[in-house]
Amino acid sequence: MFKRAFVAVAIFLFSLTPVIAASPGAPSRNEVIAQVNKAVEFYRSNGREKTLAELNRRDGAFAQGMDYVDVHDLNGVCLAHPKSPDVVGQNRLEVADMHGKHFIKEIVDAAKTHPDGWVTYMRENPNNGEVEHKIAYWAVHDGLIFKAGTYE
Repeated sequence: MFKRAFVAVAIFLFSLTPVIAASPGAPSRNEVIAQVNKAVEFYRSNGREKTLAELNRRDGAFAQGMDYVDVHDLNGVCLAHPKSPDVVGQNRLEVADMHGKHFIKEIVDAAKTHPDGWVTYMRENPNNGEVEHKIAYWAVHDGLIFKAGTYE
């Protein structure tokens, strides 16, 4: 009897525990990696100028809803952003999330010694207006940092 009651309470408490999952409409981690790799491959095939032009297009091949790729150089200057064209050309090393985390600087610093990686930070989810954890995957190619992310 005690064992059944314990199991029932454990199941009930587990059901109350929040599950961290991708936000509705957000790409999965595997889709984020695939999108970055696809952008790097596009760069290899088409060169810098054509790739940056494509990555800056709001309706381009690398900008479907929340699934998009942006590019920064190793100094923190944004070279392509299909959703926020106003940040292109700006040095974004000092950009911080709501907790003061300088996530672009963190990516740039890591990119100088690692070929790829992940970073997490807080950001307003454009689909629901809620501040959520965003996780971004980045990869370096030819001195450029290709980045895409998703909300958890």
